Amino acid sequence: MRLFLQKLKRRHCDGPGGISALLPIAIPMIVSSVFDTLMTFIDRLFMAHVGKEHIAACMSGGITSWLCLTLFAGLIGYSSTLVAHHYGAKRYEECPKVVFQGIILAFVSYPLALAASYFAAMSFEWAGHDPIQIELERRYFWYMAFGGILALLRSAFAAFFAGIGKTKVIMRANAAAVVVNIIANYVLIFGKFGFPALGIDGAAIGTLLSSACMTGIIGASFWRHARQKPFRTKRFARLDPYNLKALLRFGAPNGLENLLGMASFVAINSAMHSYGADAAAAITIVFSWDLVMFFPLIGLQVGVSTLVGQNLGAGDIPAAERSAYSGFKLTFWYSALGVFFFCAFPHLLVGVFTPDIPGVDYQAARDLAIPMLRIASLYLMFDGVMLIASGALRGAGDTLAVMLITVNLHWISAALALAGAYYFNWPPTTAWIALVISFMLGSIVLCIRFKQGKWKQIRMLEPAA
Repeated sequence: MRLFLQKLKRRHCDGPGGISALLPIAIPMIVSSVFDTLMTFIDRLFMAHVGKEHIAACMSGGITSWLCLTLFAGLIGYSSTLVAHHYGAKRYEECPKVVFQGIILAFVSYPLALAASYFAAMSFEWAGHDPIQIELERRYFWYMAFGGILALLRSAFAAFFAGIGKTKVIMRANAAAVVVNIIANYVLIFGKFGFPALGIDGAAIGTLLSSACMTGIIGASFWRHARQKPFRTKRFARLDPYNLKALLRFGAPNGLENLLGMASFVAINSAMHSYGADAAAAITIVFSWDLVMFFPLIGLQVGVSTLVGQNLGAGDIPAAERSAYSGFKLTFWYSALGVFFFCAFPHLLVGVFTPDIPGVDYQAARDLAIPMLRIASLYLMFDGVMLIASGALRGAGDTLAVMLITVNLHWISAALALAGAYYFNWPPTTAWIALVISFMLGSIVLCIRFKQGKWKQIRMLEPAA
């Protein structure tokens, strides 16, 4: 038995690209993603005690504001892959230069994101939402839109630590942000310790305070590391055409994919919200629990992307491929756990967001959310596989193919949701089943692209002089 376990360990864990190499990078990012999920979860949990229109507005206002930022955040965030390639190639002095190009792009793109926000704020009326919900959505939306510069700068700073594999820095910053978020939201939403009860405005302010905390911690850590060996270099804080060109070339498809993918998600969310407050609350509950499973997988995806990038930067293609398969193995185990909880305890999970409070009747929302949560369990494993495959492809620089595949699949899903809600008049559960099936197809297509192996021929860095 001992020999069998040692053989199993050598096969799956040890060596370049094995699970043992992936976990030190992925675990802090998974924990960071859990903290991100917890902040979103707490926001919606507190809002559930205010009203079902509030919990729905918190989600729709938040994702619509992120829609205006996601193109630029995806472009800037791709700095992590470029950093990973430089780090794997032992070009350590280039790593801070890449990050500073991201900082430049953050300040350039912020006014453009605000301009886009003016038009995005009108989408709530176009979607036919309830007038009460529209007012709440707009208030939350504008707080998030003006605070968007924090998210853009954080994407640049965090890219440095994700790229070099020191993800514990990001984890610690997220932990501090969670503490700030919980305290600030509790005080400002419900009016504690002498503060007025601000409701959804308090939720937005608390979220921005936590975002500022996280950005400040990661930014300070970056400036400290950038002035130390082996990363220290003269005048890294300047425009660098070589790294900026590479970032725009490989990061632009990533940012465009984020934008179009998020736009499709906003369309899906708006279509589901058009069924009324009960359906809006139900889909918010389902997506909230879906994010509990989804965000840790994002951390694993970042780990895979980083390890693939570092190995390719070092010229070790077999280790890069093995890194992806290590990610697939881990995601299978994690997703199986989610399937079990979604199928076995849906009443308990839905009950967390549907408290028995005077003046708010959640029964219809519960009746919708419980079967929808069980249906969602069907695509959890497919979702994990899709994230790992896309992370490996992005780490190799195959961002254009990933963009084309995912954007097409996302908009097929959005078209189903919109047609079901506004044309075919499907009930919410039928529309949700159609969406789940379309989500499952995405992982199959991305796995085929990964198995083709075209990503192995991509070269992100020019040969060293």
